[in-house]
Amino acid sequence: MNVNMTAEEFCRFVWQKYLVERRYDIMDEVIDGQISVIGTGAHEMCPNIESFVASITRESQEWNGAFIIKDQWYQTTELTEQLSLVIGELAVKEDGNDGILYDVRFRFTMIVRKTESGFKLIHVHQSVPDANQAHDEFFPHRMIEENSSQVIYNLRHDTMTGLLNRLYLKEIVNRAMEEDTDSIMLMMDIDDFKSLNDRYGHPFGDKVLVLFAQSLKAAFPQAMIGRIGGDEFVVYLTGKPDRLKDRIDRFLLDWQESQAVLALTHLITASIGIAEVPKDGNNYDVVWEKADQALYQAKENGKAQTASVK
Repeated sequence: MNVNMTAEEFCRFVWQKYLVERRYDIMDEVIDGQISVIGTGAHEMCPNIESFVASITRESQEWNGAFIIKDQWYQTTELTEQLSLVIGELAVKEDGNDGILYDVRFRFTMIVRKTESGFKLIHVHQSVPDANQAHDEFFPHRMIEENSSQVIYNLRHDTMTGLLNRLYLKEIVNRAMEEDTDSIMLMMDIDDFKSLNDRYGHPFGDKVLVLFAQSLKAAFPQAMIGRIGGDEFVVYLTGKPDRLKDRIDRFLLDWQESQAVLALTHLITASIGIAEVPKDGNNYDVVWEKADQALYQAKENGKAQTASVK
């Protein structure tokens, strides 16, 4: 090691020997007895020379890969006549044992002490820049907000169809009933859905459910729509909708036309039960039970039917 190196040249030398040449044997020449190291991993922290030596020894035994330094920059600040602070960033390519080249980018802070035999490392701190952090952010709160929103969405929606799930549908319908006492609940299911699964397989059945949900959203864009289990769906319409029969007919037509992609020789039909608020109840559970009874009656009438509570 050249004793006339600058602090920056010394740090470049250390990274070259450690990352590229894997020269663990020269670590004694470049580290100070007060060395401390903080790495990028969750448990990479060496508060003293003993733990650092143990970490280097373990690494040399467990990993024999190497790096290629693709890009690097350094900036030096002299703290005292003997101490210098060097910060920078390295872009490296790791040659893993699996034959795959991994791109890695990390930032570092190095504190070095000038001695008669050259510089010695006192402290190294590595960190990985967060790609989710915007230029104007102190920390990546937008990513946190987006992730939180996604978690909330997943808790409220059926993962297959994107409709509301049973629990959240019940919550918002009960809330709506408190604000608007006049409303309609439609309870629907797909006729002979089990036989479709048995004959064509569950992936086909899933496709049918997704298509059915899409038709519901197209025909009732302002409604609260949920999949409450299997092939059962609920559509909740606030207020007394005008020409309800026309809206149901529009849905059934859309559902019929969307089945062209299934390439079946017969149409898949649906049965619908209708309950009214407040005539048939004033909370979700009661109204849903009434709508379910009406759906059962539609099935008894021969399926592909619409029935109301009697």
